[in-house]
Amino acid sequence: MNWIRTHRVFTGGLGAAVVGLAMIITAAMTRPPLEFGWFAYAPLSNSVLLPGPTAGEIFGLGLAALGLIIIAWALGYFRGWRAP
Repeated sequence: MNWIRTHRVFTGGLGAAVVGLAMIITAAMTRPPLEFGWFAYAPLSNSVLLPGPTAGEIFGLGLAALGLIIIAWALGYFRGWRAP
């Protein structure tokens, strides 16, 4: 791999990490507040409301992890690269 292509891969990984973190933050901030008390209790239904991560948070976490893996690979490649 040449030097320019490796920098492009590093930049792409950095972009993926930043976009993934932005997706996580956006999904977490747009989530409706949790409701506690009598109005959150549904005695006649069999479903349980468990607030978990949304699809945007999961996708953002995966994208951020992929970006960090690409960055780690590119930095290892830069570190181990020797000039001919």
